[in-house]
Amino acid sequence: MRFKTKVIQGWEGEIKGELLVTRMKISFFGDIDQKTGEVVGADLDILGENIADKIFVFSEGRGSTVGSNVLYGLARYGFAPKLIVTERTELITISGAIYGEIPMVSSLPAEAFDFLKTGAFTRAYIIDEFAYLEV
Repeated sequence: MRFKTKVIQGWEGEIKGELLVTRMKISFFGDIDQKTGEVVGADLDILGENIADKIFVFSEGRGSTVGSNVLYGLARYGFAPKLIVTERTELITISGAIYGEIPMVSSLPAEAFDFLKTGAFTRAYIIDEFAYLEV
């Protein structure tokens, strides 16, 4: 399967990696430990997982503007995801991805959640202003 998304923060070449997927909204401030990459939000279905070096797929960001600083911190401490993929965009996650120089795409089709599963491997690449995820 191949899913078309919009590029928010681009990259060179292609990104390959393991997926970490949730349909839930993520607040980087409070849900993710910036010094380890561990998911610590007690209400999340991915509690205890780690976003470091993963292709992190979630519905959209939520919460505090401090979330963008947490994304920067994740990059600074070496625990950022390889790629952030969201269904819907919001400014906190976008600004954090740009600030932390973390590749990001959005506008993932909702039906993609039926095919993208935690632990599976995928690759992402850019053609013009669009990025594609293949599983």
